[in-house]
Amino acid sequence: MNFLDDSWLVGTNSGVYAAVDQRWKRLGAYRFIVTAFDRSGGRVLASTGSGLWEIREDRWIQRHDETMTEVMDVIDEGERMIAASAYGVALGQTEPSEATHWDWLTDGLSINQRFTSALLRLDDGRLVAATEAGVMIHDPETGWLATSLQGTPVRCLARWNDSYLAGSDSGVWSSADAQSWNCSGKDGAVYALAAGRDCVIAGTEEGVYVSTDTGRWCPAGLTGMRIGAVEASRDPVEIWYAGGVPGGLWMTGNRGQTWEGVPEIRSEVMAISAPRKLRRFIWCPSACSCPT
Repeated sequence: MNFLDDSWLVGTNSGVYAAVDQRWKRLGAYRFIVTAFDRSGGRVLASTGSGLWEIREDRWIQRHDETMTEVMDVIDEGERMIAASAYGVALGQTEPSEATHWDWLTDGLSINQRFTSALLRLDDGRLVAATEAGVMIHDPETGWLATSLQGTPVRCLARWNDSYLAGSDSGVWSSADAQSWNCSGKDGAVYALAAGRDCVIAGTEEGVYVSTDTGRWCPAGLTGMRIGAVEASRDPVEIWYAGGVPGGLWMTGNRGQTWEGVPEIRSEVMAISAPRKLRRFIWCPSACSCPT
């Protein structure tokens, strides 16, 4: 079995770390700034400050061309990829030679509208983009449309139950249709969002926050630390990871009551990806009771 399927992945400002043989190890020799992962297309794609890469057990494969730099997020649809970057959103198609051809979708937008930090695919095929200007929606037939969430930089997007969530410099916003947005009750800068089993986890300027209804948010540890990435496991025993700036990687097995730092990762953490197929947890803090 590909160990990438059952390993946590962490993207830092100095490369990728993977959970291997009960320890965290650097994956490959590259020390790129890694901003996001996507595994939905059956492979591992890494968005980096040096383009888009496919990570395999034995090597990294370049998926960008000379125009595709500073990639912030990616959606892997198998035959094609959609990449968000500081210069806009592009659609990539991989040719038989394994080279990828990119077509830009954002040429007609303003500079702030093109600067895209995160992407989310809607069920009807439309694309939601978190930009410096707010939230934009792309329809394959009609092009780009501004939503009601404008005038504030949006850093992250998430889907939880029947709601869409956006983390911005002015807090968390929620929407039933990704078009009309309402403030969810959490103000201040929000850099990361993740869906847990019955809650939403937010990485903020003042630590981790959690909500069970997106209307009321409670602190969940790491107070005073800027949290740039959060993720929750999809298993019976729920594990949360949070990436501090510059505080490294932290883990909790009790929903934020206590946290312990992962000693192997002290770099700034910018992305965390939960395993597709988790057989066991490879490292546990003393406050956690995890299966082996």
